[in-house]
Amino acid sequence: MKTRAHISLLAAGLALAACRSGRTSSDLTDAPASPQASAIPAPLASVPTTTANASTVAPFDGGPPPQPLRPDQPAPPDLLPVRELAGYTLAATLHAGDLPPPPRGAEYAAGAVEAAKKKTEPRLDIDLGASHLRMVVASAGFVLPMGTEIRGRGDRYGHVVLTPDGSTYRVAGPGALRALMGERRFDVAPLSAAVVNPGGEGARRLGYRTRKVELVNRAAHATFEIAHVADAADSGTLICRALLDMMNAPPSTPLCTLDEMPMFAELRWTTRGALVFTATAIVRRLDLTATALAAPPASANFANGPLPGSGSEILLSSAELHALRTGEHLAEGRPVLTLINPTDVLQFAWLDGVPIAWLAPGARAEVSQLSKGRASVEWRTFLGDVVDPARPVTLPALSEPGGTDGGAP
Repeated sequence: MKTRAHISLLAAGLALAACRSGRTSSDLTDAPASPQASAIPAPLASVPTTTANASTVAPFDGGPPPQPLRPDQPAPPDLLPVRELAGYTLAATLHAGDLPPPPRGAEYAAGAVEAAKKKTEPRLDIDLGASHLRMVVASAGFVLPMGTEIRGRGDRYGHVVLTPDGSTYRVAGPGALRALMGERRFDVAPLSAAVVNPGGEGARRLGYRTRKVELVNRAAHATFEIAHVADAADSGTLICRALLDMMNAPPSTPLCTLDEMPMFAELRWTTRGALVFTATAIVRRLDLTATALAAPPASANFANGPLPGSGSEILLSSAELHALRTGEHLAEGRPVLTLINPTDVLQFAWLDGVPIAWLAPGARAEVSQLSKGRASVEWRTFLGDVVDPARPVTLPALSEPGGTDGGAP
């Protein structure tokens, strides 16, 4: 009897281990691509998902493979336990890898310029716990409003996107984060299988040693630096999923494993430019609540269609714009810089090294409270994959990407 019990326990253990070693391979490619995503060639069916020496990732909790969320349907209820949860809060930045240089000259107010850069630096607050992810837009440097939340859960591919007031949510299906972060759209781009290779030891970040991983697919050549974080469980894997989504790689790509999370990632686009994710702080949490992490929250209503809001946004207040430059100002309310975006992609306008506005395709915005004189205007996408060279202008002026800047109308 004792021998039979031991054999039964051994068989159960082997079955559980086999279950945990399973991997998913669902590469989802539905819905038309956005203009931003159209620059990515269609995936090749013959491209392998991983190399022979790639690491492996098991389904969360050894359960069935995650299922994709559908953007045209409400997300299934998230049955988290109603109690406080242990986890981590991560602060991070997400910005283009090649930013404009700082301005030079007596007409620039260095203190105000630095304050404006800090306000518009794209920052994220990320809560992790119970195989759940909650990313909060924490600055004015995104095309999404401050307070917007992007939530993920281990048993579903894709993300839930909450409005800042938490009243409604939309579903970003697998392959949609690139268009969401770059264009405020929910278009699903074709996913392209990634080749994964270990890259040796990475830099020490936030006190953690990291291992380096290289990924290559049709959209990007990416470098990740991944740390072992005690008791992170599967939650850190959801950050990896989000970053994979931004490079149009399948969410099942084996990248992070148990108790791991990325501390740094550089996504170098095959077209041009790069997007850089950097963890700037990490805090252990014992007071996260299930309500704060549920994807979706039980109190939020499902909405379909585009995000609310206009086709452009000025990122700085009148007082902040006024403080950027010294010199003579025009009369109150008169536009000093007229911005027009005739292209088919959303773009940011940078003035003297500071992002001051974003404009959707076909949008127009007028900026006042700037002093007259010489300035430099540069146009670029949030992702950094489209950059129009900086051009000198004499304010008041009109500026548009790809065009000849001139006097304001």
